[in-house]
Amino acid sequence: MAVTSLAAPTGARRLLALAVAVALLLAANAAVVVLDRRDGQLAAGPGPGGGEPVPAAPLASEPPTTVAPPPTTTAAPAPATALERRVAELSAFVADARELDFLRPVPVQLLDDEAFVERLLRDVEENREDTDQIEKVLRAMQLIEPGVDLFESYLAYYGNAVLGFYDPETDELVLRGVELNPYVEVTLVHELTHALEDQHFELDRPDIFEADDERALGFSSLIEGVALTVESAYRATLSDGEREAADREAAAFSRRAGASPIPAIITSLSQFPYLAGPFFVAALLEEGAEDRVNAAYADPPATSEQILDPGIYLRGEQPVAVPPPPAGGAVINEGSFGEWAVDLTLRRHLDSITAGTASDGWGGDSYVAWDEGERTCVRLAFAMDTPADLGQLDGAWRQWARAHGDATVETTTDLVTVTACG
Repeated sequence: MAVTSLAAPTGARRLLALAVAVALLLAANAAVVVLDRRDGQLAAGPGPGGGEPVPAAPLASEPPTTVAPPPTTTAAPAPATALERRVAELSAFVADARELDFLRPVPVQLLDDEAFVERLLRDVEENREDTDQIEKVLRAMQLIEPGVDLFESYLAYYGNAVLGFYDPETDELVLRGVELNPYVEVTLVHELTHALEDQHFELDRPDIFEADDERALGFSSLIEGVALTVESAYRATLSDGEREAADREAAAFSRRAGASPIPAIITSLSQFPYLAGPFFVAALLEEGAEDRVNAAYADPPATSEQILDPGIYLRGEQPVAVPPPPAGGAVINEGSFGEWAVDLTLRRHLDSITAGTASDGWGGDSYVAWDEGERTCVRLAFAMDTPADLGQLDGAWRQWARAHGDATVETTTDLVTVTACG
């Protein structure tokens, strides 16, 4: 399975910045990865009104078309390369699937392994501090083991796991490899979908990716859900032999990514947009076809709850605003935990049914983290939809706290508050 995520601005502070402030902070992906950043050469898109493709610009590795010395004479354009022709064909497929036209060509670049990894990780060091803070939160919640260096784990993992990425800041698309094959073409369709969405709806939104709540996760789920839906439609057009070839390449790439393991919680968090996003988009399509999907970019989903239960989003229901609980020291990290993170955290010590039932009535939350000597403490406050939901969550967190060994739970008529240190 190929998945993708957009390169996110720095400064994301919510815990589910793990799908963003870690996964996206480090331009991350999950499973077998296809990222987003940008650099390269131009892909051709269909012309206005869905007509002939806009001619692709020359690849970065090729000399551009030049003007001949006489001012009245222009050199003939260079013949389109095989890559340019294929990008034009795949762009036409994406435009047809989304019922939108490309407004301009998309820069596309093929890089060998060494150049690709260098490009991918070029600015990643600036995210180390944010990642280190999130590492402390995860350790306090016993979601990663002592001694794990989250930042270094990501560097190793994504250096092997990422196949391609699209960058909404520069409008460029980069792929790992020196030639096209069925798997790379599937990836290219996915990334071209991001480029098309970016041209129409603007995917570079610092107000979302720098927020201290789950908006980045919700928006990423919409983006990836759309791209995976188009990707799935493209895979359906492949011959049996082409699908088998793509699957073989995907399996080989997955084994390569697995050679640099990362904590399971990070995989679960970062995969969320790719696993849940398509189901969310399917609900939008059922509600109002492509127009309803397009409208979601103006009012994106803001919580993992809305992605898990699209009906909540479609009805316009919003989470309860929960003020940050009091911290026991200088705050190093804060934001929203979210329904999906609650479920995953409870599963660390509880069975999946108990964890899922307890998190299902999530109504809103906030958390703060602070350092206490050599350890970090996290305090989380949760509101629920009903008093019964509040009681279920209280019971689940108390079970979790007993297994944790350094955690407490306090419950009022309105909130369940959990404090854990480690």
